[in-house]
Amino acid sequence: MILFIASQETDYLQDLTYSGLAQILGKESIVDFPFHWQYHQEKRFIWSSKNCYPKNLGFVPEKEFKSSCNRSKGFVQIKELLRKNHFRLVILGAAKPDALRTFHELSDLVRAPWIFIDGGDWQEVGGDFKRTGGEESFNCFLSLCNKIPPAAIFKREVPINKNLEKLFPLPFSVSSQVPILKSVSKKIWNVVFWAVESSSTRKKVFELLKDRYDCKMNGSISGQKFKDYNFKGNHYFKALNEAKIALSFRGGGFDTLRYWEIPACGSLLISEKPFIQIPNNFIHGEHALFCKNDLSDLTHLIDTYLLNEKDSQAISEEGQKHLLKYHTDKHRAQYLLELLNSKLNLNFKF
Repeated sequence: MILFIASQETDYLQDLTYSGLAQILGKESIVDFPFHWQYHQEKRFIWSSKNCYPKNLGFVPEKEFKSSCNRSKGFVQIKELLRKNHFRLVILGAAKPDALRTFHELSDLVRAPWIFIDGGDWQEVGGDFKRTGGEESFNCFLSLCNKIPPAAIFKREVPINKNLEKLFPLPFSVSSQVPILKSVSKKIWNVVFWAVESSSTRKKVFELLKDRYDCKMNGSISGQKFKDYNFKGNHYFKALNEAKIALSFRGGGFDTLRYWEIPACGSLLISEKPFIQIPNNFIHGEHALFCKNDLSDLTHLIDTYLLNEKDSQAISEEGQKHLLKYHTDKHRAQYLLELLNSKLNLNFKF
């Protein structure tokens, strides 16, 4: 049994990790605490944006929905289970203050090994606590790690040259909710880049794309806000599928959901070269295309593969095969469990 201490805020890596584990081990093997309605109910309020992709990545369908207990009663139950050594593993699911507060309140009773899932943009372990909760939250995390050292840390943004004994890369993945779409022969768009300008790299990409291709027509322009995008949910996936080339570039961190969505939707991915560790990453020219980090060859790559549609389609098809072999939420969970089995001898069966 796993105790999964979750933030109630949307956290992509936390939610993808829960979803993958629940699909492999079964929901009955994981206790999410505090109870996270998005993991159990497809909808709570019709008007809530949290019902919609990508804010519902943790949802896994089940036959019966069990209503949550109130928070105080929940703490009593969880503490009793911890006293009885009911859990083989405890997971701190996010670098968010509310999850940290919950873990801190339970920490004196934690006897099982615990791991930290760090889905933040910052390359420093737990650094996102500074962004989400300030220095006080980060210092609380450091104090907790000194008091009860984590058995392992799984982090989204692990620099290529960084190697620590207990630190393992855990990038985003493609959610089981994303439809796997075959590349269509008739594409509507040439080049799409739907993103907000959250980095200097993205700003430069928009400058290079300005008045080129069909970017203005399809909304691949600067000054966009995520909440105003027309392409969302299934409409977004279909639109990606109808693009010959789709781009993904770093935002707050290198890793984005778009990096994984593009191959899933049957389009050719062009990205900058990753500066983080991605096990079994795409290979340039086989599964995706990587431009130089200064973007000096970006438009050349686009022009070349717009002209050579046969090679473009072949790479996108191989990219999708590679994605489905290594980069779904289930594969991420399997990778995590295999590492824990080998490092901690937990013997999870799946």
